[in-house]
Amino acid sequence: MTKPMSPKRALPGPRDVLSRAALLLDLDGTLLDIAPTPDAVVLEPATARHLALLHKGLDGALAVVSGRRLDDIDRILAPLRLPAAVEHGALLRLHPDEEARRGPLPEPLPAWRDRAQDFVDARPGMLFEPKTVGFVLHFRRAPEHGEEARAFMESLAGENPAFEVLQASMAWEMRPRGVDKGVGVRALMAEPPFAGRMPVFIGDDDTDKDGIAAAEALGGMGFLVPDAFGGPAEVRAWLASLAEGLERGAG
Repeated sequence: MTKPMSPKRALPGPRDVLSRAALLLDLDGTLLDIAPTPDAVVLEPATARHLALLHKGLDGALAVVSGRRLDDIDRILAPLRLPAAVEHGALLRLHPDEEARRGPLPEPLPAWRDRAQDFVDARPGMLFEPKTVGFVLHFRRAPEHGEEARAFMESLAGENPAFEVLQASMAWEMRPRGVDKGVGVRALMAEPPFAGRMPVFIGDDDTDKDGIAAAEALGGMGFLVPDAFGGPAEVRAWLASLAEGLERGAG
């Protein structure tokens, strides 16, 4: 199991970030406050402005690395579009105006999606979230069904060894084996505008530890919100300080 870096490590300042870094940001629980449902998250206008400034100031080397679908990210950030590694690295978009690339990954059987939807429909409060190469069962509003949902998802994964079940924030996710946020970080950092920069990855839970490990292996830094920040508000404040540094000429 990969481990988060030490929480004592100092965050890079505006000059370091703007001169040589690539910012790689998780979304839920990192940039955005957790909401009761995935569709209920809100991006503050000031944060959208700061992200736009940083994306331009970093010559495009700012990306979202998330388990979400790409259309979800574009909806949340609209009208801003950013590079992204989504669905835990399964799809990659290096530039805002290009189509996402998808690797040769299996898709879950249609019958699995149908069975998962039936499972959720029978348990009020649960949510089914489809993805391109997997799906998620959310139990934030029905925590009493969490363990039952885990057992159900593991029973499905047992039918096809190409898939695994991942624990997320009050959710269980089905995804192809070999896909994680570290894959997304490495893919982003291999090509312009990210190549040659120092990756700085920020996430908030176990799904982000592979991204942290990849950033550190590439000579960069990784931070978990519970260790390095008090919560998403502090992440947004740090990004605001970077954007303000950019406007002042990173002095």
